[in-house]
Amino acid sequence: MASVTSSSTGAAFGTRIRGLAVIAAAMVLIAACGSSSPSPTSPPASAGGGGGGGTTITATETEFKISLSADSAPAGTVTFTADNKGTVQHELVLFKTDDDPAALPMASDGSEMDEDASSVTHIAEVEDVDPGTTKSFTVDDLEPGKYVLLCNVPAHYASGMHVAFTVTGS
Repeated sequence: MASVTSSSTGAAFGTRIRGLAVIAAAMVLIAACGSSSPSPTSPPASAGGGGGGGTTITATETEFKISLSADSAPAGTVTFTADNKGTVQHELVLFKTDDDPAALPMASDGSEMDEDASSVTHIAEVEDVDPGTTKSFTVDDLEPGKYVLLCNVPAHYASGMHVAFTVTGS
């Protein structure tokens, strides 16, 4: 009886060893596949952020300031990423204008910049950028000229959340 129990335990032990060997082999195979997987995925991502995919500008937003990764870009496709490093919700709005970024027309209630003013052209925006998050928008065929990026959450523009941006000839 002890030899049957031992034999049964031995068979179970052998089955466990084979099972562990199969699992170990599967893990090695998965790891090998996993390590080759980032290579094909990585180049398209880096190619999109650089050369042929246009320009990416990061606008870091805090209370109450916007800092850009670059203050100009060549004409063409430009992606703007709002990175909210602050503690309150922000937005990022792009306007084309020749006006001074600090002296844009205000809405009649004085709490926001007047987005319908004749001296500005609304291009694109992302709203509701929560603290600790990012949101992006891409503008294809952005033309050369003067632009302003701003946060138009009530009182944020007036508190200094605006910055000049220039698009140069391609």
